[in-house]
Amino acid sequence: MELLEQCQLWCEQGDYQTIVDTLEAIPAGQRTPEMDSELGRAYNGLAGEGQRELYQKALELLRPHEEYFEKDHCWNYRIASAYYYLDEEGPALYYFKKALEARHGDEDTQEYIDDCMDRLTLPRFEKTFRQRTRQAWAVFEGIEAELRAMIEADTLREKGGEILAKCRRPLEIALKDVAFELGFNGEKYELILSPEGNRSRLFPLVYFQQHAPASVLEHWNIWVGRQPADADFTLDCGGQQVSARDVQVWLEPVHNGQVRLTLFCEKLLPLLETDSDQVWWMLSALTDQTLGEVAAIALIGGMEVYTAPKDEPPVLLAELPQALRRMGLRLWSDAVEYLDASYLSYELEPVEDPSADWRLDVVAGTTCLPALINDYLSARSATVDDYHRNGIAAGFFLYPIQGFGGENATEKALDFRDALEDAVYEQAEEDAVTFLGGATGLYCGYLDFIGWDLHAVLQAGQDFLEQSGIPWAQFHSFRRDVGGVTLVNREEEKEPEICPETGSLLSAENIETLESFVEDNTGYYGKMLHWLQEFVETGVEEGRFTEKQARRDLQIALWYAYACTNLDEYLYYYRAAQWMKDSERNAAGCGTWYYRYSVTLMYCNRLEEALEYAERGAREEPDYPWIWLQLGKLRAHFGDPAGALQAVKQGLALVPGDYEFLTLEQEIHAGATLEQMLCHWINPEADSLLQAGNDADAEEKQNAIACVTVNEAGLAAFYRMFRPEQYGYTRNDPDCQFPYPVGERQVVVSFRMNEAGLSKLSADWLQWFKDRLDSGDWLTHTPEEGPQGVLEAVFVAQSCRMGFVYRQPEENDYFQIFRDRDGSECSEARFAGYRQKPED
Repeated sequence: MELLEQCQLWCEQGDYQTIVDTLEAIPAGQRTPEMDSELGRAYNGLAGEGQRELYQKALELLRPHEEYFEKDHCWNYRIASAYYYLDEEGPALYYFKKALEARHGDEDTQEYIDDCMDRLTLPRFEKTFRQRTRQAWAVFEGIEAELRAMIEADTLREKGGEILAKCRRPLEIALKDVAFELGFNGEKYELILSPEGNRSRLFPLVYFQQHAPASVLEHWNIWVGRQPADADFTLDCGGQQVSARDVQVWLEPVHNGQVRLTLFCEKLLPLLETDSDQVWWMLSALTDQTLGEVAAIALIGGMEVYTAPKDEPPVLLAELPQALRRMGLRLWSDAVEYLDASYLSYELEPVEDPSADWRLDVVAGTTCLPALINDYLSARSATVDDYHRNGIAAGFFLYPIQGFGGENATEKALDFRDALEDAVYEQAEEDAVTFLGGATGLYCGYLDFIGWDLHAVLQAGQDFLEQSGIPWAQFHSFRRDVGGVTLVNREEEKEPEICPETGSLLSAENIETLESFVEDNTGYYGKMLHWLQEFVETGVEEGRFTEKQARRDLQIALWYAYACTNLDEYLYYYRAAQWMKDSERNAAGCGTWYYRYSVTLMYCNRLEEALEYAERGAREEPDYPWIWLQLGKLRAHFGDPAGALQAVKQGLALVPGDYEFLTLEQEIHAGATLEQMLCHWINPEADSLLQAGNDADAEEKQNAIACVTVNEAGLAAFYRMFRPEQYGYTRNDPDCQFPYPVGERQVVVSFRMNEAGLSKLSADWLQWFKDRLDSGDWLTHTPEEGPQGVLEAVFVAQSCRMGFVYRQPEENDYFQIFRDRDGSECSEARFAGYRQKPED
């Protein structure tokens, strides 16, 4: 049997390791392109979730044979698959399309094309650049002392490669293929991040630079761009020493404060005939070293290399800085200052067709990143693809401008754009986004940005745009070949049918059904919530209303919150808080809404907001007694006992002798904590059992209360143990989750609570849990039926009951087991897997 036929057989059996072992035994120079293609396929097959190095290895094997396999379906499919699982959907889409051209109608290929299109339309990353930056600096922080020691000890410059490799590992967590240099200036160590002449790369490098921890900056200068070198700096090429004094330069002003350079170097003429690329590299490097890299990017608008000097008198390259200053140009050394000052205005000839692609209607705009505008208008995607592979999204908000008519229409449109920008900064936080400028078209307004955390940016933008009353709005990536993402669309929303008796989507009969779930002191609140969800889903499916209209409905929100708060668990409080915000516009005068929303916020540890909404509720409907109960607890918590007692007085005036108000009054006088004030039932008899320790539901209630306030010492202990900020940590969303290294694998660890609840977990138990994770004891598990599974995720409940998710690589299936807090297995369940890896 031929070797390639044998490889095919092994592949069908899923025996990828044998293919790798067999083909890697053949020296690279002796392998045929077909062998490399099969080897690349095997590495794709071996790679699992998070094993990026194997996909990268597949790319290294496949890329050299692109011309040879240009029209081959399998090769294009294999390289597309490697890109796809490296989260590089731009090049993946290109090669999947070529694979489809070679095998028309192939359903698997078409599915991946569709998925790439979806992921490029709305970019989704395993980790955003914001997360990657935090993790990279956390890892660098852990090794920087060792790195300094290595640099100091390397007096003979013999371990440069080892030092650079050690530094590269944390940097590449954030920035793939990062170019950098290390140094020491006599006082501080220096990390120099190079954009390699690419202006668009300055933005992520500056972001990364600005987020360096204070502990790192004590010992390190972090530079973006090489700084100007000494005038005697030389480059060696085949024994030929060339300095900036050996190069003649002629300057020609071009546009936007840039100049074009013509260079001549007699020393390099022999090399120019045999290796012109090397000459270009040397002269570019000398120019960067003479001006500094940021100044070169800012001022040099093009270069030519001549084989003979021009007739006009030249300047030496070493004198170029002075020549540029004489022309009135600034030699930028700081990348931040340069980017802040680099906005330019542009005008375009607008297309008057309303159905044309977005932005083609632009009349005028401003930008500090022209490459994105040029790429988009030219239907190219080089810049946005470069960003995408690092977890960065570049795109724009767009919205109609017909509502900004009348006097000062332009000013109104610009004010709206500024307000949108401010709202996103405030809600998503400034480290989630960098705004690049904007544009005004015949039909639309545009606000351009780089999203370091796209989800946070879009959520903040959507919230503002929904409140603005604008008829529609979208997000669009800076790619012409994808569609937009609808953020607001009132144009297609028809007015739903409102019950005149209730003023709601809920009819009187519906409300009777909801009321039937409630009994005297108990209720079927889970069934109530399920009924509401079914009501909304059915109404949306039947086209009677949209989900947004349902979420804005005041009665639905009140019943939804009623069910969730009576279920009395953190995750239900979180769901209620997420649901209720949309109905705020309809809540004027409704103290019940403000009370229930304040309660859900409080149980999610959003205490300042909870107080704000309680105060507003008391103003909206001062005759609603329970808003005063909530206000009394929160005022006392925030150190206002007099205001708290005044709230109790207002409540007792409305419900004289009420048990809850009288109990709260006693606890305010006693200086009780908020958690103590919450540890009660409404019914006096039930509360008496709770206080006596005889309530079967006491533990569940305490778990809910635990998520209200943070135990700072407990949370600090958790951070010291796990250092979650190193690993792309997300908190309170609703869980606290991060990928944690266990041996050579990364395992998702998810605490099913917010940080307040997490801070109350026993430090001893957390240490035991971490030790067991680190030991690798849980890394594999073999169920009674089926093959061994490899640990993918651990979910931890407030009770410290743990759920372990395992993947069976051979079947690409998943199962879950549960363990009690002592680690003993208590039950087992199997469930379906995630998305499958593509196969040829």
